[in-house]
Amino acid sequence: MIAIFLDEFHFSTLWNGGIFLFCAFMIVCYFFMIPSKGKSGMLYIISFLFGMVVLFLSVGSPLNIIGRLTLQAHMYQIVGLLFVAAPLLVIGWRPKSWISEKISWIQSALAYFRKPAVAITLLTVFFYGYHLPFMFDIARIELYWNHFFMMCLFLAALNFWAAFFYYWLNNRVRWYATAVQISAFLPYCFYGLLAGSGIYQTYKDPAVFLESLRVCIPVDLQMPDEFYIGFLPFDPVYEQQMGILIFLFSIALVFVITLVWSQRQFKNEKG
Repeated sequence: MIAIFLDEFHFSTLWNGGIFLFCAFMIVCYFFMIPSKGKSGMLYIISFLFGMVVLFLSVGSPLNIIGRLTLQAHMYQIVGLLFVAAPLLVIGWRPKSWISEKISWIQSALAYFRKPAVAITLLTVFFYGYHLPFMFDIARIELYWNHFFMMCLFLAALNFWAAFFYYWLNNRVRWYATAVQISAFLPYCFYGLLAGSGIYQTYKDPAVFLESLRVCIPVDLQMPDEFYIGFLPFDPVYEQQMGILIFLFSIALVFVITLVWSQRQFKNEKG
């Protein structure tokens, strides 16, 4: 059914050219415009490039439109953006010069934002600010609000992972911060899993569903209402539960991998 839906749209509608140009520009900057503090290892280059690919696939691919059909697809977006692209980009940026090292007030501000309590609070506040039902429904029918929340979430994730890898050098702090961050997501996960009905009007109310789709589809490609309504048979409760389970298991897996990596790094430095 989703394949039938996507077949109706042009390549330029499914693949966001603006996001592609942004990613390409950042790659050019990475290799040719931003100075390195030393020799860039292949691991960092691969990490950065893979992070840019995941970033583009998360927000510039057909997944962005499919995410307006089901919460499950939207959660793939969120996991890719916050817990795959963000840490990979942070790791890949390590050999590069940070602007915060050149401007003292930016360095001071970032030092504050990267305190464990602040970094966790920022990521949690923007996540809930976007995913509370009434805010999510508003954001999905207001394109600029949706972009605003996605951008703020991504920046908060970059801040969190930069702090995790390069500022929280005490491994115990990393473990505590990870436990607190996962715990902060649990109320949302439990609420979505235990709800007896879909918590978002976007995925169950025909009027809101139509508005959500139309804001991301060019006017010249608009279809009759009946065409879009035909995609509402997706069970909102099932899609909601699957999406939240994907989110929960994905973040647990990512955090376990990063914690194991940081533990090995700590032992190697100590040895």
